[in-house]
Order: sequence, then structure tokens, then C-alpha cells
Amino acid sequence: MEIGKNIAKLRQAQTLTQKELAEKAGISISYLSRVEKRNCPKPHAKTLSRIAFALGVKVCDLER
Repeated sequence: MEIGKNIAKLRQAQTLTQKELAEKAGISISYLSRVEKRNCPKPHAKTLSRIAFALGVKVCDLER
């Protein structure tokens, strides 16, 4: 499964909006939206780490 789809699935399971997750991860809403829709290249490791931390999961959980 794609990283963006996994992020969206995990975010929705926690009933977080894109805005809430973006704020928790310290990234912009527009960037998170592009990642989820796969309109950008794979995020840098640091960004994936911040998103994973904000979701309370491991980075490898985003890549499955």
C-alpha cells in the first residue's frame, strides 16, 4: 500500500482532520494533502518521522 494512503487511513481511524494532523506534525496542510493524494515525491525521512510521531505509530507502519 502507498504511504499516502496509509497516512490517510491512520489519520481517519483517529478521527483527525488534515489540519489537526498537520499541526501536530509541524507541516503545512497543503503538503499533507499532497502526500496523502500522492501528488508529491516520497516525503523525507524526517517528515515521515514527524507524521508517525503525531499519529503515535512507527515509521514502518506508514510504509506498509
